[in-house]
Amino acid sequence: MQTLSLEMLPALPQRATIVQVASTLWERDDVLALWVGGSLASGNGDVMSDVDFRVAVSPQQLDAWRQPVFEHLFTQTAVVGHSFISFGDNAFLHHLVFSNGEIFDFFVQSTEKLPTAEPLMVLGCRSEPFQRMLDEQNRLIVKEALPVVAATVEQLVVDFWISTHKHRKVLFRDLYLLVPLGLSSEANIIMRLWYIQSKSEDCGDLRQQTIHSFSQVARTLGRSPGPDALTMLGAPIRNLPELCSTIELHRTIVANVGRELARKYGFTYPANLEAMVIENWQRFKSSLPL
Repeated sequence: MQTLSLEMLPALPQRATIVQVASTLWERDDVLALWVGGSLASGNGDVMSDVDFRVAVSPQQLDAWRQPVFEHLFTQTAVVGHSFISFGDNAFLHHLVFSNGEIFDFFVQSTEKLPTAEPLMVLGCRSEPFQRMLDEQNRLIVKEALPVVAATVEQLVVDFWISTHKHRKVLFRDLYLLVPLGLSSEANIIMRLWYIQSKSEDCGDLRQQTIHSFSQVARTLGRSPGPDALTMLGAPIRNLPELCSTIELHRTIVANVGRELARKYGFTYPANLEAMVIENWQRFKSSLPL
């Protein structure tokens, strides 16, 4: 594929930027392959999709791409935001934001590195050995559903009650701005429990997921528990009474969902832990200036 092939690019606004930068890059002898990955290559892209753009160069040329002159590469839009992420000795990412609002992941790798296994839209390749590597890696990776493990669900519920018990300490020290951090951590547990309740499978630790892997979870929770999920997890926390109310709302959710999952998966709900937390909370709450 010695020539540049751009006709398969989707008819989305991002196409113009891809065509421009690919055409510019293909004039350079040190560029051995260009391809697009991510949602645009899989056919799931939309007008808000990031561009997952990949470039392969020889190992000897790789270092020269660590600080490219973006003004020479992107002539139709300006880079207004840039972060650099290294992936070992053979690859790195320039995470770019353009003045037109597009997000462009400019990933550069050595031809000695195996491309990421994902749907690939190859725009051009001057190396037959690397073309074979691209062909081998061009596949849809189907994420297998995680089975529900009773001990894992039980530990999630226990972790929640331990976490929510710590709100007393934070409020006692007048560290009100720390409460939202704890509530955010609890929201991850709640969403995971809701997902297990809805799908009878586990989605894993939500703290380790990206917007792409989180999308399935969000869509599932958009159906069940549906709009109530945002109402509950988006409860206001503008002052002390609202902080206390949201803390208690989270506890009500886990008390209900946790008991249902305990019955379904046969683990013992930590009722004694919950009772201790509630008892100490009520005593502490009575001392607050509500």
